[in-house]
This record gives sequence, C-alpha cells and structure tokens, in this order.
Amino acid sequence: MIELKTILIDYDNTLHDSDPKFIAKFGPPARALGLDGRRLWEIYLFEVHRGIVHRRFPERHDDYEFHCELIFKKLNRPYDGAIAGQIINGYKTALKECWTNPSFFGDTFEFLDRAADGNKLCLATAEHAREKAECVERFGNRRYFDHVFGDHIIKAMKTEPEYYREALRISSSPPEETAAIGDSLTHDVLPAKLVGIKTIWVNRRNEQAPEGSKPDHEVKNLLESLKYLC
Repeated sequence: MIELKTILIDYDNTLHDSDPKFIAKFGPPARALGLDGRRLWEIYLFEVHRGIVHRRFPERHDDYEFHCELIFKKLNRPYDGAIAGQIINGYKTALKECWTNPSFFGDTFEFLDRAADGNKLCLATAEHAREKAECVERFGNRRYFDHVFGDHIIKAMKTEPEYYREALRISSSPPEETAAIGDSLTHDVLPAKLVGIKTIWVNRRNEQAPEGSKPDHEVKNLLESLKYLC
C-alpha cells in the first residue's frame, strides 16, 4: 500500500482516450504514403517523437516540420511538403480536439471523484495542460486539481526527472508521499521513479514493460489503481 498525500495524474491515454483522434486525422496523409492512420501515428509518436526527438533533439520538441522530415527518412521516401502539411494540420487538429471534443475513458470521473477526496490531486501532462485541466473539470462539474503541470509550466519535459522534481517543489510534496499515475513508461514511470515517487502504470493495452522499466504497480484501468492509494 502506498502511503501518500499527493497524486500526479496524466491526461492523454490515461484520463482521455487520445490515440483515436490522432489516428483518424492521420488517415489522409497515411493513405498517401501507403499506410493507415494507426501506423503513421505510431511512427510519429513512438519512433520519431519519443524515440528520436526526445532523446537527441529535445530543443525541437515542438518543431512539427522536423518531425515530418524524420518520418520521411524513416520511410526512406523523399520529403513531400504537401503530405507533411497534412500531417502537421492533422496533428494540431487532433491535439485541440483532446480538450474541445474530448473522449474520456469510462472510469475517469469515478476515479477522479474518489482519488480527489483526501488527496492532493495534480494534473501532470505535457502540452496544453491548463486547457486539459479546464476540460476535465468542466465535464466532471467539479474542481479536481490543486495544481496543473505541463512542459511549459514546469520548464522541463515530462521525460526528464527535473519535471517531477519541480512538481514536487511547487506542490510541497515529499516524494515518498507522492504517486505518479499514467500510461507511458517513458513519461509517467521512469522519470518519476528516479526522484523517488511511487509509480502506477495504467496498462490498458496489455503491453510488456521492458526490463529495467518496471513500475511499482501495474493496473489495467484507473479504478484498479485505487487499491494502491490511501
């Protein structure tokens, strides 16, 4: 059992079902490349954004054209500005829909209602943190979050331990009394563990965690995580 007072909760693919929005918007450029929307989104997110940009070019985190250049290199195809424009516009549209036309998971608000009682609840995401927090609270008809954290608020990327150190400082939370909950090992688990935060991996896709990336607890949904929070 985790003895804690603060919960850092992720947004995309933890509270909100974000992937289908990007898959749908990536459909047209994907077809032009002989792919489907899901495969193009996987290349963008996992192979390029997280696999290359986060590790080697963090200063180009928001450089969408650079992401497209890397996609074309991955596909061993000449750069096509028209298709790249479709990818960029699709990404921006899908990103905005994550808070303007949200698709929350069925367990989101029961989890938040229960987790917020007696705990300090903080939204811990990357981009557009305030918009996402306002969306959650509007749909839940309740003020859930004591603090809202994002890359531009923290001044550090969520893949970095410094993000979590700063979140602990701002929220006045000792790491041993804090848990981080999210779907991403690289964003929500590994950097949080490095600063002593307890971690709960919401593994909705039944993925296999690589060796050395184990969270403190693994759950299939948000409600299952409640048994580890007190």
